[in-house]
Amino acid sequence: MAFTSADRLALGALEATLAQARDTDDGRPALEVLAGALVELGVRAAPAVRSARLIARDRDAWLRRLQSAGRGESTRNAYRIAIDDLLAWAQREQRTGDLFDEQAIVDYLDDYRQRCDPAAATYYRRFVLLRRFMQWLSRRQGTPDPFLELEAPSKPQQERDWLTHEEFARLLDAAGRPQRRRPGLVERDRLVLRALVLTGLRRSELIAVRWRDVNLEGPRPSLLVAHGKGGKPRRQPLPSQLSDELQRLHYERQPAPEQPVFCGLAGRRLQPTALARTISRCATRAGMTKHVTAHTLRHTSATWLRQATGDTRLVAEYLGHADLSTVSRYAHVASEEMHAAVQALADQAGVSPTQERPQAPRTPRGSARRPRRPRGAAAD
Repeated sequence: MAFTSADRLALGALEATLAQARDTDDGRPALEVLAGALVELGVRAAPAVRSARLIARDRDAWLRRLQSAGRGESTRNAYRIAIDDLLAWAQREQRTGDLFDEQAIVDYLDDYRQRCDPAAATYYRRFVLLRRFMQWLSRRQGTPDPFLELEAPSKPQQERDWLTHEEFARLLDAAGRPQRRRPGLVERDRLVLRALVLTGLRRSELIAVRWRDVNLEGPRPSLLVAHGKGGKPRRQPLPSQLSDELQRLHYERQPAPEQPVFCGLAGRRLQPTALARTISRCATRAGMTKHVTAHTLRHTSATWLRQATGDTRLVAEYLGHADLSTVSRYAHVASEEMHAAVQALADQAGVSPTQERPQAPRTPRGSARRPRRPRGAAAD
């Protein structure tokens, strides 16, 4: 292979640089000396000839890691969307080779703002998601971290909406006046609204509840949130009004333990989009000016409980920020105190007591036989 004149000049310059280092007793390895000289000359090695390919490959490993850590589907989807959008931008702009450079990330974020005009909270979340992924990737692969010296945007302080008792009563009333009368629709919608505001559950937690997670026996009924935020389980107290309603529903359905408690009209597990449409539809019919979501009802629940008890430690536990047994031991929030407080929440909310709880015949422990239907009861 014949060298060009430019090749000979480059080799000569490198040889001269190495000779000068040795004359000055520079004991660094030869390649380190040459690499430093190239950097001083403004020459950058391509740190990411494989950057887009590496990011795409390790994206799946990152998502599997999140899943094994118990992170929710919405969190994993947010990471997937953010990483894929970065890769798509790099492909369009022919920047697939320098995604480990700070300037490439800055250019992407500028493009994202101009292209999508995200709200401040949305932009902040996109920045944080990509920074967390790239930090992990840099440690895993030994690549430069392009976010290392990037200053994060200020975290926006959002004022959360919550409903007054009168507004929630209007919401329940609207649920009883659907535009289309379909069997079970009113009962399902009202149950979902009551359950959200009387438990403070997150949307994903509510739709994941199975009948085996619900304990309706004894003086302190409750349900198990098997996978709360961060994968933490917790036991959520139920006020008597809601537990009586669930008891009647269980008696009517006679469901298997693995079946979901909150279902669509077809009997399958209630989907997040269907739940969101239900709440939005009722809020519109009630003439709400506030943006009402499942998270709005969670904030409503916490606000009412704080007003009823004045105990912020108890509200933090109620929202699922720590395991109940841990809080009971270290923050001295007893199980009895929590149940009494949640009952006070239901009483203050004006949820009227339900009819007397039906007494289903007892089935011997360990028996799979369904309880006998009371005499005179109609067949399903």
